Amino acid sequence: MEIILKFFPLALCYVMFSLGLQSKFSEFSRVFKSPKSLFVGLFSQMIIVPLIGVVFAYFVPAPMNYKIGIVLVTCVPSAVTSSYLVKFIKGNIYLSVVMTAISSLMSFITIPLILTKVAPALGIGSETLASVDFKRLSVFLFLMATIPILIGSSVASKFHQFTKKVLPFFSKSAFLIFVFFILLAIYTDWDLAIEAFGELGWMLLILICTLLICANIIVNLFSIKKDDSKTIINEVLFQNGAMAIIIGSTIFGLGTGHLFMAAVYGLFQYKVFIAWWLINKKRKLC
Repeated sequence: MEIILKFFPLALCYVMFSLGLQSKFSEFSRVFKSPKSLFVGLFSQMIIVPLIGVVFAYFVPAPMNYKIGIVLVTCVPSAVTSSYLVKFIKGNIYLSVVMTAISSLMSFITIPLILTKVAPALGIGSETLASVDFKRLSVFLFLMATIPILIGSSVASKFHQFTKKVLPFFSKSAFLIFVFFILLAIYTDWDLAIEAFGELGWMLLILICTLLICANIIVNLFSIKKDDSKTIINEVLFQNGAMAIIIGSTIFGLGTGHLFMAAVYGLFQYKVFIAWWLINKKRKLC
């Protein structure tokens, strides 16, 4: 496991680079021409989701390592695969890519801030998270997440034809890495998972449904057009579980119970997405 841990930062770097390949700089300018949906989406993703996560963790009757896991999975950006699901539901693919890219670019500030300042201030992991170095975590995320995205975006912008050829490989391999880390987190916390899944699984289901309901309320409140609404709801729902697991394992190590929530969320989010899609499809037919 120690050998695998050493490769975690490189895996995060690879996943973020693959995200950068999806987001040409021209797409940023296209979305900024109609900024309302982007600002509402980023507000939902970067403020509302972490806020719900922190409040939920504060009140949920769970061990502290699981509370920290909830905060961890709700403070990371959208999943890299979210743009493909947006395409599937016929949302705004450009808005999805830009939202994910910007929230990931800013993660070197937002994630350390939530983990080392906001959560401990509410008594969530105050002893555990107090030992986390804000600057060190921020530098780690800047080098392993922000820089790779910028490099990937630069490559996509300057070498369009090359990117078009290699993007399918990077996208599929990034998804496999995501699945690998979800399974690895479940495996390393297996004993804890078996004991706690029946008791805590429903809590994560409530958390995901809460995020879904809040996202629907926000897009309706701001009168966001249909395609953009579906995109924002999708981005709020899908958290980057692989990133949460890599960051959590870097801070806490494997087998500590802090990664279980991120792993289970990574599995639950797809089931909730399918249910949401089927409900909306049936409503449309009716």
